[in-house]
Amino acid sequence: MIKMIPVMAGIIFFVSCKNDMETVKQITNIETYPTMEIEEFKFFRSDSGQITVKVKSPLVREFSAIENPYREFPEGLVATFLDRDQTIKSKITANYVIQKIDEEKWIARHDVEVIDQDGRIINTEYMVFDQKKGKIYSDQFTKFTETDAIIYGKGFESDMNLTNARILEPTGFFYVDEEQY
Repeated sequence: MIKMIPVMAGIIFFVSCKNDMETVKQITNIETYPTMEIEEFKFFRSDSGQITVKVKSPLVREFSAIENPYREFPEGLVATFLDRDQTIKSKITANYVIQKIDEEKWIARHDVEVIDQDGRIINTEYMVFDQKKGKIYSDQFTKFTETDAIIYGKGFESDMNLTNARILEPTGFFYVDEEQY
């Protein structure tokens, strides 16, 4: 009986050590932690001294010490695009966004809304802003609201200014009587 006690203690120690090493590896893995974190983030882009883009987010995390670096906006963001005379061209809101830095893509999720200067509104749960191609697109359910109609469909694509937006697979088209509103 006395010999069994050291054997039991050795087994308990071995299992405990294995679990601790896995925890240590996970804790010290640099890829699991952001290399930068910003609260109350505000970003302004200008062209010839005029602000053309304003981006606001409660929280931004950057993961740049990995093979495919990205920025995460886990609490969402609001991006406003302005003309030279500071008139709003479009406004984008989303509850969650990832910016894939090397791919030059922004992926917005959860209650994504785009409003252009003419009052057209696009609502979806998933949207990609591809800066290289100059396109905005989605492959998920989309609601496109114009001044006189609402169009539902699966997916859409457009240029970055929403001047050529189109629903890919329309499922419903409804005219709106403006006098009712």
